[in-house]
Amino acid sequence: MTSTDKDAFLAVYKEIETDLISDIQNLPALSDNVKQQLINYYSVCIPYTVPGGKMTRGLTVIKGVEVLKQRKLTDKEYKDAAILGWQVEWLQAFFLVADDIMDASITRRGAPCWYKKPNVTQDNAINDALILENMIYQTLRRHFKKHPSYVQILELFIDTTFQTEVGQHIDTNGTPYADGKRAPLDLSRFTLDRYQGCVRYKTCYYSFYLSCALALAYCGYDPETTEGKALYQNAEDICMILGEYFQIQDDVLDAFAPPEVLGKIGTDIEDAKCSWLVCKALELVTEEQKEILMTNYGKHDAEGVKKVKELYRELKLEELFQTYEEEQKRVCDDLIAKIEPENFQDLFKFLLGKIYKRQK
Repeated sequence: MTSTDKDAFLAVYKEIETDLISDIQNLPALSDNVKQQLINYYSVCIPYTVPGGKMTRGLTVIKGVEVLKQRKLTDKEYKDAAILGWQVEWLQAFFLVADDIMDASITRRGAPCWYKKPNVTQDNAINDALILENMIYQTLRRHFKKHPSYVQILELFIDTTFQTEVGQHIDTNGTPYADGKRAPLDLSRFTLDRYQGCVRYKTCYYSFYLSCALALAYCGYDPETTEGKALYQNAEDICMILGEYFQIQDDVLDAFAPPEVLGKIGTDIEDAKCSWLVCKALELVTEEQKEILMTNYGKHDAEGVKKVKELYRELKLEELFQTYEEEQKRVCDDLIAKIEPENFQDLFKFLLGKIYKRQK
């Protein structure tokens, strides 16, 4: 079993799901009827929201442990790494269920968002997001309570959750609220400086750094030692660059990728998001073109969205992104080549290979 074995990884997911459903069965002071209602509901919720993505975040933990051990993992090591990997996927599920509600999204991974399911609605989905988060800590306690890095692993999840929620706040308030509704559009808020801060917190830590840091923690690298500190810092430095590149890809795909390929309907324009595209557009527009943004950006209107996308094409932002992508690939390659120990480079080559030229 290796980091490329998705079937083995999914088998570990099934074990985790079974344990969590058993936890519900064992809840005290509830009637069998109520317990069965809960079991029926979460037996649908968990597989609908947790698996189903590319699983890159989870598989990266396994790859990291393989790279650091420099050998084939034992069955116990593989299972531990896979369990940790699935907790990153659970964290992703928690974020996505909540994010889809906040963004009023329609689809996710080619299916209706969880809150859009007729028997779910926003009321349940908000609570479900919280339960998905709690399940992470139930699973970590079950499997790692006696592990020497247990506290460090817990702190990584706590810190990453907070960092991502800070990023989510910045993202949601690209255009702030006033008197219970969106304030008038203020294009001066859409700057690359704000964008980079948002991306660092919303994407880089949980989508890239967390998986790498969990591998380091599991393998016993102490961030307080000289060697450990250098390894964690190297991981953070490269993950911040990979994460920004990944999010800019995401913004471009949100606007231009067909929904059937992307697996969701992009809503960044309607939601007045501080995206890379609008930030770059504002650097390039004439006053006349800026007026198109002022009139149409942030409006839930199909014709307005079409006009914004036409402006993006007129400004050749897709071509600009392609140039950026090649430059970023070179920057990442150069940074990775400087990482020591040399075997640790393989982890970041793995990550870069997963996102370079991705289409969804």
